[in-house]
Amino acid sequence: MSVSHWLIDAARLVPGATVPQQGLILEGDITTKWAATIRSSGVSAGALADSAAEYMGLMRADFSLLEPGFAKQIPESVVRTHLTLPLAIEGSRALVAVADPADAKHLDELAFSLGMPIEACLANPNEIEEHLANLYGQEAGDLNWNSVSSSLLAEDLLLRRKDGTNLSVGTSATSKLLIELLKRSFHLGASDLHIQPYGYGAIVRNRVDGVLYRALELPAKVHLHLVRHVKAISGMDSTKSMVPQDGELHMELEHRSVDLRLSVLPVTGSERLVIRLLPQDQVRSLAMLRLEEAEQNTLEKLANSTEGLILMTGPTGSGKTSLLYAMLAEKNTPDINIMSVEEPVEYRLRGASQVDVTPQTGLTFSKSLRSILRQDPDVVMIGEIRDEETAEIAAQAALTGHFVLSTVHTLDALLATVRMRDLGVSSATLADAIAALASQRLVRALCDDCKQPIENDQLSEDEQRFAALCSTPKWRSAGCASCRSTGFKGRLPVLEIVQISDELKLLLRQGSEDIAEMERLAALGGTRFLAEGFAQRVEQGTTTIAEVLRVYGLSFFHKLEHLNNLRRVLGDSPNRKEGHE
Repeated sequence: MSVSHWLIDAARLVPGATVPQQGLILEGDITTKWAATIRSSGVSAGALADSAAEYMGLMRADFSLLEPGFAKQIPESVVRTHLTLPLAIEGSRALVAVADPADAKHLDELAFSLGMPIEACLANPNEIEEHLANLYGQEAGDLNWNSVSSSLLAEDLLLRRKDGTNLSVGTSATSKLLIELLKRSFHLGASDLHIQPYGYGAIVRNRVDGVLYRALELPAKVHLHLVRHVKAISGMDSTKSMVPQDGELHMELEHRSVDLRLSVLPVTGSERLVIRLLPQDQVRSLAMLRLEEAEQNTLEKLANSTEGLILMTGPTGSGKTSLLYAMLAEKNTPDINIMSVEEPVEYRLRGASQVDVTPQTGLTFSKSLRSILRQDPDVVMIGEIRDEETAEIAAQAALTGHFVLSTVHTLDALLATVRMRDLGVSSATLADAIAALASQRLVRALCDDCKQPIENDQLSEDEQRFAALCSTPKWRSAGCASCRSTGFKGRLPVLEIVQISDELKLLLRQGSEDIAEMERLAALGGTRFLAEGFAQRVEQGTTTIAEVLRVYGLSFFHKLEHLNNLRRVLGDSPNRKEGHE
C-alpha cells in the first residue's frame, strides 16, 4: 500500500473533505505528503490523523505517555529524519508515534534498535515536531541554559494557544530560552522581539521606545531549535522552512495579559522570527496618553461626535491604533454599540464586539463591514482602509449616521484625502463624510533623571539651525541606570489634527488635490502641523533635536521654515507653545 493511497483514502473518510477522485499524486517526504493531502482535502491535521489511525487500524499517539529517557535511546537525527518518536514501554512492546506507518523498513530497524516489538501509534508531523522540540532542546547548542534561574519557570508565566489551550512551558533548554527572552522583553517594555540570522548564528534584539537594542547572540543550532519550537507551539507548520508563516500565542505574566503575534520569514540560509508583544491592559483613556492639552480637548470633542469619518495616518508603530482605542474608550458606555473589524484585533475592549479578519477563510474587511452595518452599530472602527470597497463602505456608513474611525497609510493627514479618492471615493461623498483627519508620530522623551542642560556655546550644528527657526534648545540626553543608559524614558505623541471646516469641505467637494491650499485652510482653521508639534516638544525640553530628526527625517527644518513663512503670510504667530484650539 503506497503512502499516497492510505493518506488520500483516510482523508476521504473525514466528513466535509473535498478530495479529488483522481489525479492527486503525492510526492516528496512524508511531511510534504501530509501537507499536500491537508491542502487538497481541506481537513485539519488532527482530523486527518484521527481518520488515518482508524483507516490503518492503529492507535492514535498519546504523548502524555512520553518517557524522555526511553525516547532518547534513538538518536535525534534518526527520529527527526523519519518523524518517529518512541513514547513508552507497555508490557513487552514499545509504543512509538509515527507519521508514516507504511515505512516498514524503518519500523523494523527501530524495533531492532529498541530490542523489542513496537506498536505504531499514528501522529501527524506537527505533533511529533512539537514534542521533538521540547525533548531535544537540552542539546540545542553550546549555550549552558541549565544555569538559567529557576524563577524563569515560575507559575506567573502562562502560555496559551489561540484556541485557549494552555501550554506547558516545559523544562527543556529551548523552552527556558523562550521564556527568558519573553520575560526580558516584557520587563523592558519592548513592543517587538527580533531573532535574526547573523553570521554563523543569530542575534536577539528588542524594540524599546521605537529603537532596536541588541540583547544577545545565539549559536546557529540554538536559533534553529528555538524557531522550530516556537512554530510548533503556536500552530505553525514546524516542518516547513521555505514559506512565510504567522502564528499567535497568549501570555499571562505578573497578572498581566499579553497577546503575542508571531511572524516567521525565510531568509538566506535560515529563518527570521519576530514576536510582537501587545499588552491587553494598554487600552487607555485620552487623558493617559500624555497629549498636549489642546490636542486632548480636540480629540475629546471629536469623540463625542455621533456621526462622520475620522481618518488616522502615520507609519507602522506610530501609535495610531492606541489613539483610536482611546477614542473608543471615551464612547464605551452601556448605551453605545461599538463594533470593530481589524486584521488582527490588537487590543480587547470590554463591551465592544470585535471581528478578526481572516482573508484565508473569505472573511475580508469589506464582507465584515457589510455584516457589521446590519448589526445596528453606533460606532464602527476599521483597522485599515486599503481597498476600494472598504473605502466606499466606510464613507457611506459615515453618511448614514454612524461614527466611523479608521486608518490609512499616508505621510500626513491631508494626503489621506488623496488616498481616499485614489480608492474610488467620490469628491462629494468624501467632503460630506470626513469630520477630521489626523496624523501621529511618537518621539522618545528625555529622561528627567539624567538630562543635561546645554550651554549656548555648546550647540551642535542642528541645534543652531533649530535656534535660528524657533528658540535655543535647553536640554540634551545623557544616560543613567534609570533609562538603561539611553538618555530617554518612554515616548510622547506628536499630533496633527485637521478638522474639516466649511472652506475645506468646499475645496474637497470641488475635487481639488491642491495640498498647499488645503494646508493654508487647515492653518486658518487652527491646525498645528506635525513639524510644529515636534518643535514644541523640543522647546518644552521633553525631547531633543537629534530625536526629532530620527523620527521626522532631514526634511524637518525645511518643513518648519515653510510653516513659519505660512504663519507670517496669514498673520498668525508661529509660537508653538500656544498649541491650537
